[in-house]
Amino acid sequence: MGDQEKENWKLKLSRRLNGYLVILIFIFILLTSRLFFLQIVNAQEFSKQSAENRIRINPIEARRGDILDRNGQVLATSQPVYVVTIRSMPNQDLDGVINNLSALLEDPELTPAAIKELIKNNPIRYRSTEIKRLPASDPVAIATVTRLEEHRQDLPGVNIIEEPQRYYPYGPLAGHLLGYVGQITQQELEDRKEENYGLNDKIGKSGIEAFLEYSNEGGREIGLRGKKGAEQVEVDAYNRKVRDLVTLPPTPGDTVQLTIDLKLQQTLEKAMDQVIAATKKKNPKAGGGAAVVLDVKTGAILAMASKPDMDPNDFVNGNYTRKQGYYNNPRLKPLFNRAIQGIYPPGSTFKPITAMAALDAGVVKPQDTIYDSGRYWKPGGITCWAVHGNVNLYRGMAVSCNTYFQWAGELAGIDKIDEVARQFGLGEPTGVIGLRGEAAGILPSPEWKKEINAPYWDRWLKNQEDRIEKKYAGLLAAAAPEEKSKLLEQKERELKQVKAEYQINYNFNTTWQPFNTYNTSIGQGDNNYTIIQLANYIATLANGGTRWRPYLVDKVIGADGSLKKQYHPEVAGRVTISQEAMAQVRQAMLEVTRASDGTASFLFRDFPPELQVAAKTGTAQTGLAGDDRNSDFYGLFVAFAPFDDPQIAIAVIIEYAQHGGDSAGVVARAVLAQYFGLTDILNKPFNGVSVE
Repeated sequence: MGDQEKENWKLKLSRRLNGYLVILIFIFILLTSRLFFLQIVNAQEFSKQSAENRIRINPIEARRGDILDRNGQVLATSQPVYVVTIRSMPNQDLDGVINNLSALLEDPELTPAAIKELIKNNPIRYRSTEIKRLPASDPVAIATVTRLEEHRQDLPGVNIIEEPQRYYPYGPLAGHLLGYVGQITQQELEDRKEENYGLNDKIGKSGIEAFLEYSNEGGREIGLRGKKGAEQVEVDAYNRKVRDLVTLPPTPGDTVQLTIDLKLQQTLEKAMDQVIAATKKKNPKAGGGAAVVLDVKTGAILAMASKPDMDPNDFVNGNYTRKQGYYNNPRLKPLFNRAIQGIYPPGSTFKPITAMAALDAGVVKPQDTIYDSGRYWKPGGITCWAVHGNVNLYRGMAVSCNTYFQWAGELAGIDKIDEVARQFGLGEPTGVIGLRGEAAGILPSPEWKKEINAPYWDRWLKNQEDRIEKKYAGLLAAAAPEEKSKLLEQKERELKQVKAEYQINYNFNTTWQPFNTYNTSIGQGDNNYTIIQLANYIATLANGGTRWRPYLVDKVIGADGSLKKQYHPEVAGRVTISQEAMAQVRQAMLEVTRASDGTASFLFRDFPPELQVAAKTGTAQTGLAGDDRNSDFYGLFVAFAPFDDPQIAIAVIIEYAQHGGDSAGVVARAVLAQYFGLTDILNKPFNGVSVE
């Protein structure tokens, strides 16, 4: 290589090196600029993002307040659970995480597809989705949590938090009056937008849980709902907590003490379960019933039951999904509180009302006697269930003579019967404190009959007239001119005939008839009342005429032990009928259990002689479409005790029982034995019922 070539080669090499140097300088300047931008210009923003990636603010659920019986026994509380959640994050292999989570949970129902569906249905995408709840007291659940923690590196975005979950230690016992909690709905969020509820919150849906969910009374918050807390924690790359930073503890909800007695409630429900099971063997339609037990001197509810059962635990532990067939049964309707929402014909339990009306009006005296030949002798009179011969008030009540009470009811008149029934609270909500959704029932009257039936017959007439107009419009359009006058005459005749038929039916069906009074007098016909109304009317009769407003809540106690609210007995009304009339009817009801042929004489023979029970049995036709009026009946029973100083009143219904005495009456017997501490009676079976 010559000198010239060497010089050319050196020149080319120099140029290349200079080019490389320029490129290196450019890259260095670019990197330096980028570093300056990251470290200086955006330092605060990236620092914030870094902190947000490792700092978490987690809400801490507040413990819901306990619900206690009158003696402090816990009926509803909260227990800790582990909640497994998943949060979708950028650049996360969600499918892989879901597959790992499903495998580690070892729950056949939580397949990857099922978990994806839960995430899909989450209303707020950026929030964590709840996957599973694991009771902290369950060894299997604890093992599952341990397994998840050991595989944290395979579960980015999965978090396990501990929070309180509602728990009802006695299962379905008193389920309808306690109620249940569930996920808040969009509508509930709207209704409570001023109360700081969130989309994932649980809220009381029925019973006491709903009644005392939350309220602000004069600036003071009252309710089972607590106030959430929050914790600020530092986490590592696997979302594991490294350390706590700041914690704001939650405030537990208030404790609610009820008026019910746990032992009395247990006795009531156990007796009802056994009687309903026995009734179902005789009539497959059976399965339902209701009962209410009241303190006659205050209106406090001592026990209340509705059958079939509703277990509030099912709505928080996931069992509801598996039991939807049961809860959605259209005939049994387990979620329906029959004690306050069901309306039933009272049957003969209404007869004390008729008796008081006749006595107070002065048209009947207790010793007035009539002869029962098995049917009331007037046109439209109703048969009696037996031939009783000579009967007066006391024997008429004891043997439940239909003839006697039709006679007394006709003499008193429907207006007087209605007046007395209204004074005792029948046909209108009792206003029970602690429960919502109470039905009004039906107290039939001449005004009610017209109000109910007149619109029906008005619609019937219009439909018939429209039918005739349509019929002749077609005929007239197709008729020859000479035929039209004849068709118009026919049309007028048909319209007159329809109007005449309407007038007859309208007058009959909107005007009170004697048979309406006969039916009402013995608790049949259109009479329909709730079981709590029947219990309250008997309590009012027992205490001499003071109608108390039934109440279920005694007091609300704050988390600090302070008394936040005390509920007191409230007078809803006082009857104006004479004390003498009420006294005579109470005496007649005593004969139901004391007379040898009384319809409930067999129930209390082994009770102590000083503990006398006044009662009335009832057997009522259901009045439901499809039921046999000769074989499908409801069994009812009302009572109060002791006779000489009443303390407790009870009303019970057993659906599709043939007789009130040997069905509902057996339940009342067990409840009264429990209330008065008659251990020997409780410990021995009676009519197939044993509540020891």
